[in-house]
Amino acid sequence: MAGGSVRGRVVRTGALLSGLLILLLSVVTSVVGARDRQVTAQDTQLRQVVDQRVDSLENYFERARSISALLAANPVFTDFYRTPGTTPEKIRRINDALVSLQSLFPGRIHKASFIDESGAEVARVVDGVPATPAALSRAENDHAFFARTLQLGPGQVFQSEEYLSPDTHDEVIANSAAVTAGGHTGMVHFEIALAGLHTPPAGGISTSIIDAASGRAVVGEPDTAVPTTGVAEGVVTSGTRRVAFRRLAATDGNANDWYVAVSAPAFDAGWTRGFGVGSLALLAGAVLAILLAAIGSWLQRRSARKAASHDPLTGLPNRALLIERIRAASAGNRPVAVLVSDLERFKEVNDLLGHRYGDLLLRQVAARLRAAAPENATVARLGGDDFALLVPGADAAAAEAVAVQMLAALHRTFPLGGTGVDLEARIGVALGPEHGAEADVLLRRADAAMRVAKEQHEGHRTYDATADQHASNRLALLGDLRRAFDADDQIVLHYQPKVHLADGTPAGVEALVRWEHPTLGRMSPDTFIPLAETTTLVHVLTERVLRIAVRQAAEWRRDGVHLPVAVNLSARCLHDESLPDRVFDLLRRADLPPDVLKLEITESMVMADPERAQAVLRVLHDGGIQLSIDDFGTGHSSMAYLQKLPLDEMKIDRSFVRQLEPGQGDEVLVRSAITLGHSLGLTVVAEGVEDQTTMDRLRELGCDIAQGYHLGRPMPAAEIGPWLTARGVEVAA
Repeated sequence: MAGGSVRGRVVRTGALLSGLLILLLSVVTSVVGARDRQVTAQDTQLRQVVDQRVDSLENYFERARSISALLAANPVFTDFYRTPGTTPEKIRRINDALVSLQSLFPGRIHKASFIDESGAEVARVVDGVPATPAALSRAENDHAFFARTLQLGPGQVFQSEEYLSPDTHDEVIANSAAVTAGGHTGMVHFEIALAGLHTPPAGGISTSIIDAASGRAVVGEPDTAVPTTGVAEGVVTSGTRRVAFRRLAATDGNANDWYVAVSAPAFDAGWTRGFGVGSLALLAGAVLAILLAAIGSWLQRRSARKAASHDPLTGLPNRALLIERIRAASAGNRPVAVLVSDLERFKEVNDLLGHRYGDLLLRQVAARLRAAAPENATVARLGGDDFALLVPGADAAAAEAVAVQMLAALHRTFPLGGTGVDLEARIGVALGPEHGAEADVLLRRADAAMRVAKEQHEGHRTYDATADQHASNRLALLGDLRRAFDADDQIVLHYQPKVHLADGTPAGVEALVRWEHPTLGRMSPDTFIPLAETTTLVHVLTERVLRIAVRQAAEWRRDGVHLPVAVNLSARCLHDESLPDRVFDLLRRADLPPDVLKLEITESMVMADPERAQAVLRVLHDGGIQLSIDDFGTGHSSMAYLQKLPLDEMKIDRSFVRQLEPGQGDEVLVRSAITLGHSLGLTVVAEGVEDQTTMDRLRELGCDIAQGYHLGRPMPAAEIGPWLTARGVEVAA
């Protein structure tokens, strides 16, 4: 019996030891396997990010090449050689063109110059200030870019190796293109600061640009190391960081041989480094016996708590947890600030690129908000593209400063799907206890303030007591606007004349919509058009305006007056692929040629999604409709896209025209805009002309058409006939 008992204990002990051994081996395998999976997942993420950074860098330089090639064809530079002699007027025009380049691309181009074939600078502008003749260089041919640029063919651009600019003392890359005319060759040359290529670290990931020849970091972390001999791309461990890299080799048009490197903390760089598998097994076995059950239970509870309190996509606190923290932070009437943000164009990105990229964009937004928020703040995702921020102890000034920081973080380009996506954000701010003591109330009032900021096109707005009333009024007004389309006399058009500056003859009219509200009287377009743009009513409004304008143009034709009519389009119309068919149908029913109608689009709405806008505009233009870009100079233009868009006319914004004084900054901008428009083959219109002096000066600058109160205020259609008669145009009675 004793022997049997001993044998039983031995068997049980052996089984127990075998079970423990199997368990320990399973733990070791899981630990090692989990770490391998982490490294693989990290490598995949780093490769994706490096691909995005490379695409962004290539797009950046492609834009620079487009700018340079456009300048090389500018008549301001080619005319320098077509007519003999160097005159002050030629130099002034060249300086204006160089200033125009800097003003259209602020913060990126600090120095631009025009160099003749001998290597002498004809003109140079640094930070908008033209150099004196004595300060101009006579030996630019000593620089490496000079000879390489002269060897380029038409339309080619050379980008030099980075160097320290003697004028701005920044690390820069030179861009230069040859200008050939009259048997001579010169070049346009400008510098782009390397600081513009810097990508701030986000989520522990940092980016560097490394010179392949020297291994030196041109931009970013100085201690990032990658193989610089014969390896085009890969992933390596450098010190405590995991580094993915890809090479951008030099070409005939680009002297830079660079690596783009993206790095993050390596998973195998922590406390487990140096431990062998056996050591890990012993350690895991010792801890496992004591903590396995407790850890399993704790992990289960923790996972359940996190799932209930955090957003699964971004890892941020959700609305429920945010409300808890607002209550805790505001207890005892302590001051708090609650900020709510909304992203414009997010739905558009989601629709165009798909939900995968939409989710990636939301994660990037979350990372930027965490980085920009104060240390004691809570960043939360409320749902969709709505985020919130709680800042304990903040007063109005501190809350405004945080809002500015959030906007700055969100207005930087997001790298996404091999391209850059620009978003606009609106932020509403509510302060406790001033605007409410309850968490729900503060969130609701921050949201109300955000909606006011959105309607007023402001970056941020702090709640005031009228915001709730404003929201109620807005809903009522929206209902009135919907009913206005059922009436025949509420939506009306007034027409503002335009004249040719060369001879004073009428050039057409612009149709401006008015709403004759039955109880509130005439409503300002600034009140109801933004309201319509928040709903599908904007399409109904656009079609009503087009129908009235086309009908009026047909009536004028019957009276013997051939007067082109311009109509403003909404940004949302450029996303409507059925718009061209509806416009052509209206013209066909009225028996009007397409060129009687001109459609005006704003610079900012085109730049919001240039590719999509181009498709709709191309169909309209190919059908014979004239296209005009309105408010030029108030947005952030891409020269490459302006070249691609099928435009016929460019309108200079009234804010520049009103302050037109000889030699002042606005005159330089207006002159440059006129030169740019003519170089692109566009008719140039100046808005906001309010006196004869301004009109005369615009004529001297070469502007084609003027529009403004000096020539005529917006007027009903019945008053256009007398206005034309006063200008010597015969109108049938």
